[in-house]
Amino acid sequence: MSSSAFPESIEQIHELNRLFLRSLQGRDVADLRGCGFPGAAVASLRAAPPGMLDAVAEFPRALFELTLDESGRDAPQPDMSRQILDLTIVFCAWNMARESLYHARLLFGLTPQVAHELRTTPLSQLPRLALTRARISCTFAEVEWLWKELLTETRPEARRQLILIALQPPIDAAGVADAAQPKAAG
Repeated sequence: MSSSAFPESIEQIHELNRLFLRSLQGRDVADLRGCGFPGAAVASLRAAPPGMLDAVAEFPRALFELTLDESGRDAPQPDMSRQILDLTIVFCAWNMARESLYHARLLFGLTPQVAHELRTTPLSQLPRLALTRARISCTFAEVEWLWKELLTETRPEARRQLILIALQPPIDAAGVADAAQPKAAG
């Protein structure tokens, strides 16, 4: 993928975020909880006007996580709009992973395993993968305050700070603990 295609990739992420946020806004509380949306931010999500959702959608990475269940689901989700959203996200992630693993991992937050599996899945198998194994959940599920701020903060400087905070790589607690341990003399 050329560097000139990167802006198109960002635009695609913005549009997917917009679809995902609108989908979240229409879900009941139990369903939101099931996809990892923080309970403390539900009221902010419900109260967010379309313009605020559009502003949140401009986040520079996916606001959702795509994982692939090893065992799959017994049956596809009954909600047609959710099936379409899942298929759309999986197709876009597949396409980006085939064009640039780096961009797919950066923008979608894909693990190396998911990126590899998507990249090696034939197009003909994508619908089955999307409807039986794909799990779309909220990113930053453990950071309730971040979602609340994303959905309510309007000051540009504060929004930039939220983006910088959210773009930090997750801390590998085990790796940090291992690095802090003194090396045994050998």
